[in-house]
Amino acid sequence: MELKGRLNPATVNAISLVILLFIGWIDYITGYEFGFFIFYFIPVSISAWLCGRRAGVIMAFASAVCWFLSDKLTRHPYPNAYLIYWEMFMRYLSFLTTALTIAKIRAMLLNEERLNGELQTALQEIKELKSCISCSESGGGIRKENAEDEFFQGSS
Repeated sequence: MELKGRLNPATVNAISLVILLFIGWIDYITGYEFGFFIFYFIPVSISAWLCGRRAGVIMAFASAVCWFLSDKLTRHPYPNAYLIYWEMFMRYLSFLTTALTIAKIRAMLLNEERLNGELQTALQEIKELKSCISCSESGGGIRKENAEDEFFQGSS
């Protein structure tokens, strides 16, 4: 997706990554008791909206890994060792779903804007053609092709 006249995708992704690292750091220093899960959606959403599906998917994965590292480094106790991996997978699916949904909404919006522009152009052409037809109607009619001196009188 194109960022017309705005930040380039590399800059947007770098900013998203900085935001993600900041959220991960805050999550780490506050400990596992505070849930910062919802804030990890911010960089995912920014990347997906401004840079597209691929960047959103990558940021979703990075967010899941960042959450995992924060949770692991705070020594969150789990009754079974595999549960942290299950939690990470579930969070990744949440981030991934958000990234894909936001990227799709953005693509549909851009497509709608493109179609609206095409419609406006077509309507303008119709208005111009209509004014040309009304000019020729007032000038005595429209000549029928392949006929010698027959005229069709215009009707509006």
